[in-house]
Amino acid sequence: MNTHWTREARYTALNADSRERYEALCAQAAASPWRQRYHVQPPAGLLNDPNGFCHDGREYHLFYQWFPLGPVHGLKYWQHLSSADLVHYQTRGIGIAPDTKWDSHGAYSGSALADGDGLLIAYTGNHRTAAWERIPYQLTARLDAHGLHKHEPFLKGAPAGYSEHVRDPKIWREADGSYGIVLGAQRDNESGTALYLTSTDAQTWQLRGEIDFALPGFGYMWECPDYFPLAGRDVFLCCPQGLPADGDRYRNIYQSGYFLGTFDKAACRFNHDGFRELDHGFDYYAPQSTLGADGERLLIGWMGLPDTTCPSARDGWAHCLTLPRVLTIEDGQLRQRPLPALDRLRGEGAHDGIHYELNLANPQNHPFILTLRAGASAKTVLTYNGEALIFDRSQSGALPEPEKDAPGKGGHIRRLALTQLHSLRIYADTSSLEIFINDGEAVMTGAIYPPADATGLYVAAADDATVTIYPIP
Repeated sequence: MNTHWTREARYTALNADSRERYEALCAQAAASPWRQRYHVQPPAGLLNDPNGFCHDGREYHLFYQWFPLGPVHGLKYWQHLSSADLVHYQTRGIGIAPDTKWDSHGAYSGSALADGDGLLIAYTGNHRTAAWERIPYQLTARLDAHGLHKHEPFLKGAPAGYSEHVRDPKIWREADGSYGIVLGAQRDNESGTALYLTSTDAQTWQLRGEIDFALPGFGYMWECPDYFPLAGRDVFLCCPQGLPADGDRYRNIYQSGYFLGTFDKAACRFNHDGFRELDHGFDYYAPQSTLGADGERLLIGWMGLPDTTCPSARDGWAHCLTLPRVLTIEDGQLRQRPLPALDRLRGEGAHDGIHYELNLANPQNHPFILTLRAGASAKTVLTYNGEALIFDRSQSGALPEPEKDAPGKGGHIRRLALTQLHSLRIYADTSSLEIFINDGEAVMTGAIYPPADATGLYVAAADDATVTIYPIP
């Protein structure tokens, strides 16, 4: 692996000159012992944010941020997948390449909507000047059977009062046929926020202003915003960077969470009851939602974090996407359940200790210990003590680590306060665990990179508890 990435190397395009290098990297990644079996992962290079997640009436479209030529953040492309069920995917190739003056240094994150016989895409183009100053451009594009057509940017540079960090448009269509966008932003005083834009035709956009959350100093940048109505409430997702650790909360280097309340669009105000984390594990960021084929609200995230090293980088690739979740509002909070279609992954017979779905039912709030991916030198442990569920990956093998100093953050134990525990549903893949608690009341996600012999699974629980394991072949 190249451990000294120059600027030139990071911003090398995928073309005829670099094709041989890319193919060698793909071969290296394919031989990695940590390749996932049933998660979306890059053929080589680095994957990050899910983008353009939508259903066009026939199938789902899902893109992801991708640097093809190394397991680092570099010149970003959109890689395009399609799926009938969000269980099995077809790779469609590069959806957006950074090939204009507006996105010369990366086609950054964005979103998409079904639009006639194609997709309407909104995304951020990253441009750098000769002096390496960043200029963000907000663009729309149309993708259809004739290819991708990019339009002139609808927002050039940062609006007055905001820094160069303006990005990640999430677009939606209102009931009257007009359009809205929320956009992540950083104020000139280095505090995070979100902007609201509207359009009647998705071509000419009006900046309505900054959305007032009554949180003037909540982090230094808000990335990957998302807005949608659900069950009579409004939901706003975002990834605020710079939140200090607070007990068991905000332990990761950056956070991902939501506000539940009412979006007063005329006043550009979001009334809410506080910020809540979407995932209580280690590796979850940049989630994006869409309406599913049956009108349900679906969510997919990046199983990774910015400014974090990934052990699989030694093999020429990094990161994957999470499994899709179905969102509902119950008891005044979001519930996140695994997509029901994931049941199609279930096989029969014995499991291999690596790829499986485990269901723990009826633990009766009694203490228990689940030891997963156990071998001679590694193990991952879930413990419930009547007060909290503890996810301990400190002995899981190789692990992701923050690249920068983050006081009070990091570490490899996460604790979720929990006085009632009714069920666990765990999806284990080669290098990940996704743990759904109490039928989606909470979720804990973690990337792990254990040695090959770590296939043991041990359960110490009360007699009334039942464990069902489905192999995932």
